[in-house]
Amino acid sequence: MRSILSVASLLLLPLPALCQSITDSDGYTGYKLDIREDGDPLAVVYETENTTLNVSALIPEPDVMLNASVHVGEIYIGVDNLTAKINLDAQVLSLLQFNAGVDLSIEKVSLLIQNVTAKVYLEARLTNLVKMISDVLDSVDLNPVIAELGNGLGSVLDDAGDLITDVAGGDDETTQAKAKREIDLMQFEVKENILYSVNNFSGNTHKRRVLAQNGDIVEQTLNNYGSVSSERVVGNYEKDMRFNGFNESVTFKGEEVREEEYIYEPFKGLFSISGVFKNKVTGEVVGTQILAEARGGGSASIGNVD
Repeated sequence: MRSILSVASLLLLPLPALCQSITDSDGYTGYKLDIREDGDPLAVVYETENTTLNVSALIPEPDVMLNASVHVGEIYIGVDNLTAKINLDAQVLSLLQFNAGVDLSIEKVSLLIQNVTAKVYLEARLTNLVKMISDVLDSVDLNPVIAELGNGLGSVLDDAGDLITDVAGGDDETTQAKAKREIDLMQFEVKENILYSVNNFSGNTHKRRVLAQNGDIVEQTLNNYGSVSSERVVGNYEKDMRFNGFNESVTFKGEEVREEEYIYEPFKGLFSISGVFKNKVTGEVVGTQILAEARGGGSASIGNVD
């Protein structure tokens, strides 16, 4: 009779008490957690063994819910009238000029990317160009007169008359006038070996200093028409100029001579380089020529171009 009561008491125990002896590999006792079999491999909604099927987990609506799932499998880009222009223009006076440009245009493009990582890489190397510009600027810094040479004065070692168009017979006044107009101020001063000028238009008196062909520095007095009324020697290249170290064999007016370069800087803001050409045997000066000039501010010269 006692054994029958024991069995009856065991049958009257709640079902959860009996289930506590059941264990699963997922660590829960009496439950089995499975992902809902709705075909979504990324779902984060789980169900227990006793979850009623076909009942929404969102009813009743929860206070807080997080169900994040991001998947990018395809990227589509459509572009119409794509234009890219890149232009590089570097210039230092007339000594260096560099221009490079790229002009690309795509009228229409469609791009489809699927599970692919795309990367666009553009690299422009300007090291060589920067070095070129740096070298030019360093040269100008060491010798500012190079800036004037870069303005296209050309070779001035040839006969000075080559700067003006040679007119046969000298009777064609129209051609002569045109040639005069083509000579700018800098060319005129270099051609005439003018070191600098001091003008006085009100007094009809102008003075200029010229490097003569024998090496003397001559001061000339002119009127408003450019005619020389008087001149006097005020110095020479050996006393008033300094040698810059240039000494080479050149050809001057068809004669092989020795060229020496001298710098004339009577005051700040005026700087000129002149070539003095000497006979190789006797050392006598056979000619001079201003090679380049640099000055601050404006300038004016009075002259009569025949």
